[in-house]
Amino acid sequence: MSFSPLAPVLDLSANPTAARRPYRAPLATLFAAALLATTAGCAGGLDDPDRFTGGTSSCAPGTTGASVIQAQCLSCHSTDANGSAGGGLDLQASGLPGRLYTTNSACNNAPLADSANPSQSFFLKKLTASPGCGARMPLGASLSAADTACVTDWLVAGKPGSP
Repeated sequence: MSFSPLAPVLDLSANPTAARRPYRAPLATLFAAALLATTAGCAGGLDDPDRFTGGTSSCAPGTTGASVIQAQCLSCHSTDANGSAGGGLDLQASGLPGRLYTTNSACNNAPLADSANPSQSFFLKKLTASPGCGARMPLGASLSAADTACVTDWLVAGKPGSP
């Protein structure tokens, strides 16, 4: 008497490693889900820096504290003009804004930047109508409120020991 099999039987003799090999679909699915989860909320590109900084900057889009200084201050306070204009203050040399924390004003010998209270620094007071010593900067003009806020953020962020 002969019985026919009711269901096909896995022939392990044809491929003995098939019995030891785990089924890979769950692992592949898990990997794909992890990849999707890590890339779905990806931060913006460098053309959208507010996505990285949390959007707390007072600067207008496309403007930085350094760009305001470059546009408004370097005609008098540059490496080339250092000594002939600008009270000897060079805002073009490397190390700004940190260097402002170790430089004193030619006007009143006060530190240009106050590390205890950067937003009250003499450097920033020079941008106001009543700087307390010398003339308002830039000479013959004034920065907009937005540009002044942008420079303030730049100086505070450049405080030595800032993250």
